[in-house]
Amino acid sequence: MTVIGVDDNISTTATVATPQKRDVSALRKYLRPMMLYVVSAAQFLDIVNGASVAVAVIPIAEDLNFSVPLMTWILNAYTIAFAGLLLFSGRMGDLFGYRVILIFGLFWFATWALVVSFSTTPLMFIIARTLQGAGAACTIPSATALIATNYPPGVERTKAFGIFAAFGGLGAVAGVMMAGGLIAGAGWRWIFRVSSIAAYVLVALAFVVVPIVPKKEGVTKPRVDYLGAAASTLGVTGVVYYIVMGNEDGWASPKTLPILAAGILLLIAFVYIESKIEYPIMPFRVWTRRFSTSVITAFMLMGMMQGFIFYASMVFQEVYEWSALKTALGFLVHALLAIVVFTILGRTLHRLSLKPMILAGFVFRCGAALSFAFVTPATSYWRLPFPGLILNVFGAGFSMLPNQITAVRDADNKDQGLVGAIYNTGLQLGAPFGLAILNTIAISTNGQQGGAGAGISGGPELMVGYKNALFGIVAFGVFGFILIAIIQPWDRPARASKPVTDKNKDLESVQDETTIEAFGDKEEVRGEKESELAEIEAFSLDADLAGIPPALSEDAGDDRTIASRKEKV
Repeated sequence: MTVIGVDDNISTTATVATPQKRDVSALRKYLRPMMLYVVSAAQFLDIVNGASVAVAVIPIAEDLNFSVPLMTWILNAYTIAFAGLLLFSGRMGDLFGYRVILIFGLFWFATWALVVSFSTTPLMFIIARTLQGAGAACTIPSATALIATNYPPGVERTKAFGIFAAFGGLGAVAGVMMAGGLIAGAGWRWIFRVSSIAAYVLVALAFVVVPIVPKKEGVTKPRVDYLGAAASTLGVTGVVYYIVMGNEDGWASPKTLPILAAGILLLIAFVYIESKIEYPIMPFRVWTRRFSTSVITAFMLMGMMQGFIFYASMVFQEVYEWSALKTALGFLVHALLAIVVFTILGRTLHRLSLKPMILAGFVFRCGAALSFAFVTPATSYWRLPFPGLILNVFGAGFSMLPNQITAVRDADNKDQGLVGAIYNTGLQLGAPFGLAILNTIAISTNGQQGGAGAGISGGPELMVGYKNALFGIVAFGVFGFILIAIIQPWDRPARASKPVTDKNKDLESVQDETTIEAFGDKEEVRGEKESELAEIEAFSLDADLAGIPPALSEDAGDDRTIASRKEKV
């Protein structure tokens, strides 16, 4: 056994790496950038698919003879399945491996996207689209967890999430542009065929570049909380159904209100089950103050984002009376700038405190909404909409990326799938909820303009309601700003530890990383002792993932070992 120095205060002992371990470690380091692009492309594909289908609703409905009440299910079938299964699929990734769940999700997504493209009836389309959404629910939590577990906290993880977010920003506009081209040419069915082909390619790439984590000796087969999984899935599905259908059927309608009540009761039952069971699907340990605030913030941010994109699109199409293709081109600056901003932020955020960044993001996004709120048919695109789109990109970058990094900061690697799932559930609930509230504001305003119950059917006159909805986005932003300012703990920039010296080359061949980077502050109330313990745990966790034996020294009083330092802390 050889003692390997990591920094001045922490030392560990590891078995000297075999040539096979060196080869595996070198291969994983070489393929890790490819893995990042594959999981980012999985998210990109999900967002592209959702954005393109939103544009194709009318052609799909006309081709398959959807009735007016059923048209909402062209979008909602996917959304409800996706949001409802996030928590379950995220925990399955924690238990059975993120690689397995990611590849399964991509394959499932690709297969049912292909089936959707051959739909001949509304029922066939809705069923296949629902099952496609189930596949997407498997990919996103596993994708974020693979980033969190393969990139150490600090500089590298921040850069990785910056790239991941840039792919997402590009996907939103790329989907609109792709749909416009395909609908005008090959037809709406090719939206799903292109998605299917791309997903099958990602399945093949994921087999090669996503690392296989060897099973640990003595680890028993994980037990699955099926009762909790069923309660959470059905409960979230009921709440999402109410949100997305409330605007159509009425918030107090017999078609929606009982489903909301059932969903809430199931979620209450889920919390009770999790408090009693020994192997919960959602351990309550993940709900730190920082994480809880991040989930609520994600809910608010996604509601603002969905509302802004929707009403900016409506301003272009109704107030400026642009075509769908010209509208997509109007958003081009948004997509291109998002790539640049998120990439730069990914390289610089580790030097900055995240809370002020999130606060600034809310300010920028409120400014973006106000820019569009004062548009008239005579307003030049370059005067208000163009700077508004730029403000929104900076607002999204300053708020969503730091918020996501904050959300995963306190979680153990064994919980990253669950944390990613909960966080994305917040996003999925926030998007339809925000849009539903804003639509209610716009519709109620425009519906009163004609008098005697008459409403405005279309054209620039709709800007009256759009303006009030955009003011609603500002109200969301003010609420989010206050929430973060009061509740979210302050954090310090992540600190990189001292680099490993030349003496430690054996450790380099075992570990994927040769430096340990601080998580930043834990909850302020934990104090300095828990901060020191967190650093020790972080090193222990990295060593465990890299295959270093947990035994360090026979001497329990040896202050160089992790075990003895933990006891003293």
